[in-house]
Parts: sequence; structure tokens; C-alpha cells
Amino acid sequence: MSAPDRARGVRASDAERERIAQLLQSAAAEGRLSPEEAGERSAAASAATYREELYQLIADLPVDRDQHPRERVARAPLAAWWLWSALRLAFLAILVLGFWGFWGARLLVWPLGFMAVALVLRPWRPRRWR
Repeated sequence: MSAPDRARGVRASDAERERIAQLLQSAAAEGRLSPEEAGERSAAASAATYREELYQLIADLPVDRDQHPRERVARAPLAAWWLWSALRLAFLAILVLGFWGFWGARLLVWPLGFMAVALVLRPWRPRRWR
């Protein structure tokens, strides 16, 4: 078995091929493509292996942004991000104050508190919800 060709990109699914074929049919119905060209592109869409091949078939056609597969990105609402940040901060405050209240000034566990803050907030990682 040979190694997959990673330079070509992600393989296309049957649902993506069908969606592209529907877009081509609607473009032919609107008069943007001739029936012959729509048939050729539909045949190429059914034979396409990679997503990039499908995108090239509709590159010159106007497509709604919400229907285009490259543009659809599911993101959590901003309110959920704020709520999650507030919950993390409250957890850290309880953790640090709990350490400080338990040990008092005897052991000065503030360095542990700062390490807990760094561990939970992890500012070096990319943000998921922005």
C-alpha cells in the first residue's frame, strides 16, 4: 500500500459531491452554465477525489457565503466565552484563597497560586472561542 498524497488536501465526501452537483444544476437553471458545460462539470464532480477539485468546479460561480463549505465555521457565542472565563477566574480565586486561608502566612503558598493561575488560564495556547 502506498502512502497517501498529502499535498492534494482533504478527500471529498459523497455529500460534498452531491452538494456541488446541485449547485451546478442550479447554475445551469439560472443560465450561468450551458447544459453541456453543466454536464461536464457534474461528471467531473462525481469523479473528484479531493475537495480542492470540487472547489475549482464552482470557482467562477457566485455562491452564497453561508452555503460555501470553506466559510462555515461553528463558533461558540461570545456570551459563552465570557461565562467560561468568569467561571475559571472564580475557581482560581477559590483555590488561591483556600490555600492561603489553610496555610496562612506560615508557608506563603502564593507561588503555588500563581502556578495554578498559569495552569488553568494557559495564556500560551491559542484561543478557541474568538
